[in-house]
Amino acid sequence: MSANFVLRAGLGLFAASYLLISHAGELVSIPTRASVTQGIYIEEGASTSPSTAATSAAHWIVVLFAGDDGAVDLREGGPARMRGNFLLRSSAYWNTLGAIPVVFDVPSDYARGMDDSFRLSDEQAQDVAAAVALLRKKYPDAKIALVGTSRGSISVGNILKREPQVADAYVMTSPVTLPGRGGPGLAGVSWEHGAARVLVLSNKGDGCVVSPFWSAKKMAEAGGFDFIEVSSDAGASRMPEACKANSPHGYLGIETQVLDAVNGWLGAAPSTN
Repeated sequence: MSANFVLRAGLGLFAASYLLISHAGELVSIPTRASVTQGIYIEEGASTSPSTAATSAAHWIVVLFAGDDGAVDLREGGPARMRGNFLLRSSAYWNTLGAIPVVFDVPSDYARGMDDSFRLSDEQAQDVAAAVALLRKKYPDAKIALVGTSRGSISVGNILKREPQVADAYVMTSPVTLPGRGGPGLAGVSWEHGAARVLVLSNKGDGCVVSPFWSAKKMAEAGGFDFIEVSSDAGASRMPEACKANSPHGYLGIETQVLDAVNGWLGAAPSTN
């Protein structure tokens, strides 16, 4: 059965050491499909060297999928675009825990950005699987969690449906569950119960019309997924800003509490399905 959790997060300043921090890591280009490469950025902090990963059974590689069109424009210094995105602005949080955050970019044949149709495609699943395969080779003793936010959760939900064995855990935050001008989102997608360990997290204050709280909860219940509820109202509440980073949709002001909840779920014993 799935498990439900409620996090009543008090508003506060997000730890400055995590927010929009300068990125340091390794930019990797991975051959995936014919003539296509997939870029990822591996952020290794002082406490997250490969030797640490090799000796820690509880160690996690946390692959981050940004929302919108997913084009984060990775450079040698990290993402050059969408740095205010919830997952990108908070990526250093994972370094402080000894985990390794990995930022996922668009593939070379979608350099201008991904639409929902591509995020839901077999080609996208191939790109994600290729990236995870490289990470498993580089960190053989680590567990892999795929974490998406907003439209990034579509990519996570897609690989979960097509190849649930690829990762050890799947996390979808503020998932786009209703169709809109940007595409179908995860509307109509169903998953095999118990095929993988999955968490859905949503903000009761989310004012984005394609990712309402009630729909995220309904998706979690239908899929048999664990569900965490948070509640905040800081930031934009009207469209289109309500679907952007500085809003409840992007967990403005409660980033640490939300990430603590995700981290606690990753470290907990899997619920019985």
